[in-house]
Amino acid sequence: MNCVIVDIDDTVLDTTRRMQAIWRELLGREVPVEAVETMGLRQIFEAYAAPQQMENAREHQTRFFRLLLCEEERGFEFAQLDEVIPYAADTVNAWATHSHIVYLTGRTENTRSHTLETLKMHGFPSEDAEMFMVSAEDWHSGRVVEARRALLSDLVDRYKVARVVDDYPGYFPMYAEAGIPDRVGLLRPMHTQAAYMEKGATRVVDSWRELLDEVTSSP
Repeated sequence: MNCVIVDIDDTVLDTTRRMQAIWRELLGREVPVEAVETMGLRQIFEAYAAPQQMENAREHQTRFFRLLLCEEERGFEFAQLDEVIPYAADTVNAWATHSHIVYLTGRTENTRSHTLETLKMHGFPSEDAEMFMVSAEDWHSGRVVEARRALLSDLVDRYKVARVVDDYPGYFPMYAEAGIPDRVGLLRPMHTQAAYMEKGATRVVDSWRELLDEVTSSP
């Protein structure tokens, strides 16, 4: 059976508002959307944290991940702020008519129910789709990439994977190594088109509309 692999965060669901809320909780101030979309954790902390907060940087960064991974209940409140990326649901549903959909995500297992409910609420296929997630231990031990590679290996053993869509260039080397023929980078403000192509993407799109147009224009 053909399979299409789709990432979740910032690929089908925009986490910008959630990230803003987490930073507001941690720093007590507003971090602009432009900063959330283009800067990493350390850069944001250095640019927007107060001197006293900088003195407790490790503690704040630890809490950032507890909130991001919903290890604190408040993290689920912030996760409610995720927004669907336009045309993503329509495209994935169109693919689901002839391919098995697999969500391969860096989200952790404790968020499975919430994530499935969110995808269903926004109209993504969820009943027959599968979702592969990492563990909190993978995150805290810095083994997210290795865990994702292991999950991908299992998928390519089980299915004929025709396509993958992801927003993070750093994962494309493993998609290329796995031999996935259509490796689609969804361009995000933090990265350049060249960054995806250099890492192994076969093409880069600005929006899901381009992918949906391919489906609707097919005979």
